[in-house]
This record gives sequence, structure tokens and C-alpha cells, in this order.
Amino acid sequence: MRFSLTFATVLAIGGRASAGGLTLPVQGVRGLERAGALVAGADDADALWLDPAGLAHSAGAGHQALLFDVAYVYQPVTYSAGATNQQPGAAAPTIAGAYGVTDQLAIAAGLSTQYTGVHSYDETGPARYASTNLAGTSFTRVSIGAGYAISPHLRVGVTFTDAITILDHQLVVSACPGAMTCDRAYDMPMQISETDHVSPSGSLGVQWDAAPPLTIGAMAQAPTYVSAGGTLTLTPPAALGRDTLTGNSVTESFTLPPVVRAGIEWHTELVRLEAAVDVELWSLHDAITIAPSHVTIGTMPLQTMTIPRQFRTSYAPSLGGELHLGAAQVGAGIAYETAAAPASYVSTLTVDSNKLLVTIGGGYSYAGWQIGAAAGYAKLSDVNVTDPKVPLLEPLHDPSAPTFVNAGTYKSYYLVAGLRLARAL
Repeated sequence: MRFSLTFATVLAIGGRASAGGLTLPVQGVRGLERAGALVAGADDADALWLDPAGLAHSAGAGHQALLFDVAYVYQPVTYSAGATNQQPGAAAPTIAGAYGVTDQLAIAAGLSTQYTGVHSYDETGPARYASTNLAGTSFTRVSIGAGYAISPHLRVGVTFTDAITILDHQLVVSACPGAMTCDRAYDMPMQISETDHVSPSGSLGVQWDAAPPLTIGAMAQAPTYVSAGGTLTLTPPAALGRDTLTGNSVTESFTLPPVVRAGIEWHTELVRLEAAVDVELWSLHDAITIAPSHVTIGTMPLQTMTIPRQFRTSYAPSLGGELHLGAAQVGAGIAYETAAAPASYVSTLTVDSNKLLVTIGGGYSYAGWQIGAAAGYAKLSDVNVTDPKVPLLEPLHDPSAPTFVNAGTYKSYYLVAGLRLARAL
């Protein structure tokens, strides 16, 4: 009964993320404490998204593991053209429950919210042509999974995931009607609102106790394709005269990457230390497509718009661990993640570069309960865009010589802090 109530709670909670944007290479507050170095060592309900093979640690008839945590993620951005991110940050909740069915099998359900920045810029400022607002976007991964102990030293796991995306994307496009020179009088604010209820994905994981103090783990997560019909809201500029807007249907589509993680943990009763790597195949995220359907201004149809991304695979090696002193625990970690976005494609839509992440945390256990906290700071390398490749969107015609809008220098960092409450029964 308690597991059923937990599962119902899981389905009722949502999380926030930046659609098509990049995330920090950590999941959950305990993963944050160890800077993402929690793959081979995943042994709680949060193994559902860290390495599902770790769910087998909850095997045993009637055993239960419950987890609730929430983090606050803040990404300040300064753009040299004269814009700053005005969004103060967002909460990133996670929740999971695992239940032992037999001595070898445990099942689980939960949601994970990736740690990513959201943004809001002045819609009349220099950031307007790349992106002005994604703060209303929510992205929730609802997962079910199972872990099975093939032997006392070998565990495997699997998850099935549905990504539910509520997209609220705002930017300014140009309503320039053809081969002519247009100025700001043709600026046209555009808002895309859509909900994609079904975007299936999943993962596979394995953990092997290679020696009494040594565990090796790995997991692979499939990509997620987001695409659904929605509503397009436009404000035609006065420069177009009395042309009226007809239609409001649109589809925005993009791909979120597959992920591979691996780690090796050395552990004793006193110390747990893991070296891990997170590989995210952002090379599949090559463009964001915005396709209006039968939308016209006057007699002019809106064409499909493409925001080129041309991302590349990112790599994030990490080292993290925990020191256990009776009921108390302290931990720390460090990670370095390479950029997924080439400099030419960095804009206010996604500010990404090589980043160094340093984290610290701790917890206290009593009578099966554990309360913990963690915090992290990620410094991004400054990005100087001298060869811009992000174009001004001009949906009323096909420009032969696009205008690029993302030149300049971008400076950013992340601040993350979270609380965790776990229970093992």
C-alpha cells in the first residue's frame, strides 16, 4: 500500500528544465554531493536514474526505499551586447520509490528533473532574436524500472521512461516580407506553447562487484525526441499595415541526447570513492525546427523556421566520494564537462562552454531515515563568438543572406543547492 501511494505521488509531481538546452552532469542531491560520480555506487531509490542495476540493492520481499529531494538551480548570464538573465532560477525536484518483490528482484517508479538553467531576457533588448524566455517550460521524466540480482555479485537493471514536455518558448522574429532591407519596425514577438505527453525513452544498467572493495557499473540511456502540435501567438508589426493573422497551429521539434555513464567505486565501511564519466551524445541535437501549419499574415504564409544547433558529444569525467563517521556522512566531488555547443552556436537560448564543477555535501542517518544536503558551483569558460551562426528568423520569406544575431561574449556560472530525505524499510 505504501509503495502504491508513493507511485501515485510520483505521477503527480513535475519538474522544470530548459527545452533543448544543456544540463549539469549530475542527477539528484546525492549525485550532486559527489559531482556525478555515482554510477557503480548507486544503491538507493535514486538508482532509477543513476544506474538501474543498483535497484537490486532493494531486493528482498517487502523491502522499501523512498526518496524525496529538491534542488535550486541558478544560472546567471551576462551577454556583452547588453543583456543579463533576469530569471532567478528554478526548483528541480526528484522523487522515487523502490520495492523488493523477491530476494533477487526490486521494482521502482519515480521522476527525475535534470539540473539546467532557465532564462528570461528583455524582449526589446539585444537577446530578443535568439531567445527571450523559456521560464515557463517544464520537462518531466516519469520512469518505472526494475533491478535484478543475477548473483550476489552481479546486478542488472532496466527503466522505461516517458518525457512529458510543456514548452513555452518566446523570441522575436522579423516580419520582413521579402528581399528588402528591414529595420526594427518589422520586429514580431512570437510565442510557442505546446505539450508533448508521449516521448518514450529508457535505460539499461549493470553493476559488478569485481572484488570485495571494488564495484564497476555502467548504464546507457536512449535518446528522446520531442515533437507535438501547439499554439503559435504572434503580434504582427504595424509596419505590415492592416494585414491580419490567420491560423495558430505550430510544431516545435528537437532531440535530447542518449547518455552513457560508467564508474568504478572503491568502498569500505568508512570510505566510498568513485571515478566516473558521463558521455552525452549531443551530436544528435543538430537543430530546433519550428513548423507553422496554415498560418498566414495577409496572403503571406509563415514558412518552417530552423534554429541550427550543430552540437557535439560532451564528456564529463568526475571524482567523488563519501566519508562515513557513524550516523554522519560527509562527501565532496569534482567534475569537468566539455562543451556541447560550438562557440559559433552559443546564444542566449543556450549558454554552454567547458565547465568545472565543485561540490560538497553531507547527511545524517537515524532509524532508517537519512536527511542530507549538497551544494555545488560550476564555472563556465567565457565564450567569445566571433563567427556567429545563429540566424535571425524570417518566416515570411527565405533570406538568401541570413543575418546572424549571436555575436559577442557570454559569461556564466551555475549555483546549485539541494536537500534530500530518504527512507529504507
